[in-house]
Amino acid sequence: MDDGTSHATRGLDWAALQARWNDVSAHQALLSTCTSLDGLADLGRRYRAVLEQRPGDPMALQMKAEILKRATILGLSQLPRTRPPVILGKRFPRKLLIGGALVVAAAVSWLLARLILGNSP
Repeated sequence: MDDGTSHATRGLDWAALQARWNDVSAHQALLSTCTSLDGLADLGRRYRAVLEQRPGDPMALQMKAEILKRATILGLSQLPRTRPPVILGKRFPRKLLIGGALVVAAAVSWLLARLILGNSP
């Protein structure tokens, strides 16, 4: 069972990777064994240690960026998905406003009609 910590945590494949350091596919193969944030963090620490010894190492920089990208994607995918809260009554004030405007318009129309036509029955 893969607990997500990968062989990188145990150091089994990291030593073999050192002999094939310039082989991108070897780095990608090791990265593909990391299926959890913990495994990615462990592998990221190993590449960071390489960069401390050899600043500017292009392979370590490339893999550090790839690990960060995968960790971000994996972390975001683990966030709980929730629906936005339903705001009840949002339409009620709008309906009340429209209803009030109609009542005022009817009252004004009635008053204008009485003024124009006079008070005759």
